[in-house]
Amino acid sequence: MMKKKLTTYQIDLLARSIEQKRRRQIWRDSLITILIFSLLVTGTFLAFFRVWQVEDFSMLPNLQAGDHLLLAKHKEIMRFDMIAFQIPSQNKQTLRRVVGLPGEDIRYYDDILYVGSREIPERFLSEELLAAKEQDYQLTQNFTLQDIPGTKKQRIPENHYLVLADNRSFGVDSRDYGLIAKDNILGVASGITFPISTYSMLQFRS
Repeated sequence: MMKKKLTTYQIDLLARSIEQKRRRQIWRDSLITILIFSLLVTGTFLAFFRVWQVEDFSMLPNLQAGDHLLLAKHKEIMRFDMIAFQIPSQNKQTLRRVVGLPGEDIRYYDDILYVGSREIPERFLSEELLAAKEQDYQLTQNFTLQDIPGTKKQRIPENHYLVLADNRSFGVDSRDYGLIAKDNILGVASGITFPISTYSMLQFRS
C-alpha cells in the first residue's frame, strides 16, 4: 500500500511543531540548569558565609548601627578581626573585636595594649586615642587578664579569645562577660555589604 504524500502545507506545519517542541525543551533545560546552579551557589554561600546586621553603637567609630556585614564562617581568626558570637551564659549574639588570642597574656596600661611585654598599636582607634590623650582621659581603663570574669590562668586558654568593643567607654565586652569560646563564634567580618560606599572597603584589621 502506497503511503500518502504530505503536502507542502502539512510539511510546513510539522516542521513548525517540531521547532516549537525543540524550543520548549531548550527553555525547560535552561530553567532547570539555572535552578540547579542557583541552588548550588546559595548552598555554597550559606555553608561559608552569612550576613550580619550591626544592632548597637558598641563598635563606633568603625561600624554604625544598621551596617550589614558579610561573615566568613570558616576564616582563621587573627588579632583585631571583628567576630560575631554567642555571648556566654546569655541568649544573645553580638559582634566585637578580637584583642587577645589563645596562649597570650593580655593587659592594658595607659591606653596601650600589651601582649606579654610587647606593645601592640591599635591603629583603628588612632583618632580616638589621640583625642583621649589631648583631653587627659583614658579610652581603655587599665586591666589585666586576671580581671576578666571567669579567668584564673595567666594566659588565655586554648580555643578562647578576648574581645573588646571599639567604643571602649560604653561597649560591653569580655571585661563584662568573659572570654569567648571558639565554639560560640559565628563568623569573622569580611566586609560591609550595606551601605555600599567607599566605607565598604574598610580594613577590619589594624
